[in-house]
Amino acid sequence: MEEALEMARAKDTKERMAGVERLHQVLEGTTRSLSVSEVTTLVDACMDLLKDTNFRVSQVALQALSAAAVLSGEHLKLHFNGIVPAVVERLGDGKQPVRDAARQFLVTLMEWREMYTQVGPQFREELHRHHLPSSMMKEINVRLEKIEPKIQPSDGVGSPHISADTRSSSASHKKSSPKNKIAPRETSFSSG
Repeated sequence: MEEALEMARAKDTKERMAGVERLHQVLEGTTRSLSVSEVTTLVDACMDLLKDTNFRVSQVALQALSAAAVLSGEHLKLHFNGIVPAVVERLGDGKQPVRDAARQFLVTLMEWREMYTQVGPQFREELHRHHLPSSMMKEINVRLEKIEPKIQPSDGVGSPHISADTRSSSASHKKSSPKNKIAPRETSFSSG
């Protein structure tokens, strides 16, 4: 994995592409769990690759992250605050394969039931902030709804729903009442 990561950091696009493809193959073929340091190194490398100007590099980096998510267990949670916004941003990429890979990575994360208990509200807020297409939001929300009912907070205080504070940001764009805008017209019928 180290060799593939080193290649993925190369300045040459072809070498970077070969490195990220090799990284994806290594992760797909691995059955052992990744250590904390391996996950950190992988996430750091992939965060840079997500911003690559070559869409294939970004796409395969997302696929490698999906494969790593399955192998990393709890260790990936340490990086959610950086990964989730970066991947959600890729949902708006100009290339469909990158958008598909980003969606697949998020689906992989959503399949972890405990992931939702950790970052569910933050995740929804991040999704809303990027104004994603309604069809994509609908698919993501359907998957989230399948996860939500299964959450059983141990202390009974946690709620998986978006708080009123989060919703108020979108509600602040309300138009003022039309009654306030209409001024009585003064009409004069006199001539002269």
